[in-house]
Amino acid sequence: MEKKKTESADLGAACCCCRFFRYHLFPCDKSFWGHIKDPVFVLFTLVSLAPISGFCSLIFLFIFLIIDRGDEYQLLQFILQFKGTQFISHGVIRTLTGFFMYVGCVTAVAQSNHDCEQQGPGLAGSFEVIIGGWVVQIILVWWAFCLLPCSQDKGRSQLSGKLEFEQSSRMRRPGGWIMYLLVWDMLAFIGCTAGLIYVLIARAQALDQGYAKTYDDWAVKHAFYACQVVYGYLSMPFFFFTLPVLRNVLTHSVPTAYNRKGITCKITGPEKRGDRSKQELVTQQESNQILQDVKHLFWSGKAEGEGNPGNPEVPTA
Repeated sequence: MEKKKTESADLGAACCCCRFFRYHLFPCDKSFWGHIKDPVFVLFTLVSLAPISGFCSLIFLFIFLIIDRGDEYQLLQFILQFKGTQFISHGVIRTLTGFFMYVGCVTAVAQSNHDCEQQGPGLAGSFEVIIGGWVVQIILVWWAFCLLPCSQDKGRSQLSGKLEFEQSSRMRRPGGWIMYLLVWDMLAFIGCTAGLIYVLIARAQALDQGYAKTYDDWAVKHAFYACQVVYGYLSMPFFFFTLPVLRNVLTHSVPTAYNRKGITCKITGPEKRGDRSKQELVTQQESNQILQDVKHLFWSGKAEGEGNPGNPEVPTA
């Protein structure tokens, strides 16, 4: 069974406005070290890990808008990368920052009257912006999950023939086993939201105020900060599946990336030095062969004319 030759038109039209970011963030011809040397990739990675309210969501919203949402692997990579980053930024980094904030507002002052109402975790920045960023990242991930059934595995080789099975539609589904992680993510979201609602109701009853006034209370903001940390740690299964071997087991999809024109294609990897040396050796051998042919023609003409081949009367120097 021969592979079907893929023409450039089959890969899709080149992206004009997004080709720069597509290639620099997900290049098809660079290794891990090539990614690190790219300042655009390093900048996006560091900003997405910054524990600033809304920054991570804005970065991945931009990535979601520029990627090829019709390719299965690109959607899977977006989901795993987003949730894996969430485990680090909202889980690990927020745990450390929240701990030192509590140390600063309780232990550092060493008094019975703490000032966590003004300097505790979750109080920096606008509370509406923090909630909006958290909701946006959940919507983006679930949106990518919803697009998976309509996506195509553009990196898989197509056969020139046609194979038919009785149950071909049930042999493989887009996304593979990752759909079970969607159920896990929904349960984690429901659990964290239920805990936040419980704190909101309890705080409203304790202060004898309405829910509209209580949501801006410092204790509710602390509880929401804790919900973000817990939800980040519950994203740990996605983080493990960002590893290449486990990712292939989970998704069963062929990796794709973008070329310099912003077109979705297979990952080719960097050009190997051995292949380059082999090509240079072949070129040198061809050049030597041409030089030998020219020398052979030159000396053959001199042997026949016993002088200059173009003018036999002129003696040879």
